[in-house]
Amino acid sequence: MSSLNTSFIVKKEDLFRAKFSKDIIPILKTNEIILEIEKYAFTSNNITYAVTGKTLGYWNFFPAKEPFGIVPVWGFANVVSSKNKSISIGERYYGYFPMSNYLKVIPKKINNLGFIDDSNHRRKLPFVYNHYLRIEKENDKLINYHPLIKPLFLTSFLNYFYLKDENFFECNQIILTSASSKTALSLAFLLSKYKLLDKKKIIGITSKRNIKFLSKINFYDTVLPYDNALQKLNLSRSVIVDFAGNSDYLNKLYKYLGEFLNHICLIGLADWSSNMDFKSIPNSKFFFAPSHAEKRYKKMGVKKTTLLANKLMKEFILKIKNHIKIKNLSSSKEIHELYINSLKGKINPRNGYMVKLNK
Repeated sequence: MSSLNTSFIVKKEDLFRAKFSKDIIPILKTNEIILEIEKYAFTSNNITYAVTGKTLGYWNFFPAKEPFGIVPVWGFANVVSSKNKSISIGERYYGYFPMSNYLKVIPKKINNLGFIDDSNHRRKLPFVYNHYLRIEKENDKLINYHPLIKPLFLTSFLNYFYLKDENFFECNQIILTSASSKTALSLAFLLSKYKLLDKKKIIGITSKRNIKFLSKINFYDTVLPYDNALQKLNLSRSVIVDFAGNSDYLNKLYKYLGEFLNHICLIGLADWSSNMDFKSIPNSKFFFAPSHAEKRYKKMGVKKTTLLANKLMKEFILKIKNHIKIKNLSSSKEIHELYINSLKGKINPRNGYMVKLNK
């Protein structure tokens, strides 16, 4: 194990200013372990973490020296040093990590499924981000898709049941913006799976370049380009699930649909650099997945919720894996370019990026 930890850090008030930094790995105390981060996914979801880092507290998970922060990611890591009697060197975990080589944690509530990080600065942060899942054996052929798909799918899984609990706000059609994003695709999959039961028309709005891609996946009833969606949308009772975060465009949809728009659910910020004045949009509400996870656990139970989510996620991965090309990156130049291109919204939805940061 190296004595230095390399991290990719971002200036909080100017997200385009990013660089690599090195820090000395701290000496372990009793009960602590060090995880070497094996690989992680980088998606539009991570850009949302950066954009809302201050307002939703994402900068608090892995603090960096001000004025910089570390963007959280989902991935795999291996225990390389341990002063915890219940955790051995070589164990592998899936969970929430910094864009770094190493992470020191204080495991608590350890069992054969994993542990909770009890580091002081994380105790008041949402539980769903502090749980590390132990990976026993590579008998799941889809396991390598988990960092790429699982966080996004769980958000849409929770959103689907939120909409269902609300009787879909009595709508006839559900409109998804940024329809080619993996989070939107996850929700479209769930809506299409239960369409015979829910009887809702599924409409995707996306860039022209992504229409052919979405037609192959076939989760949507209709796919429309942003520039003429307003001319082709039916005036029918509607719910918008917004993954783009462009409040100017949402206002146009609101004005067009008028009294037919029953609800706007704000989830993603794929178009984060656009105007994000959501307070001016009537009938809109931000969807914070961790809060809905707690509600779902109370309603269905943790075990039942987890089993159902995992079952549906596997079905989803099997449906889309042949449409997604995994690209593995490792050099500092590749990682920096991926981050900047993601900020600019220049990522091909057909690609899934897995990162292993070189030391």
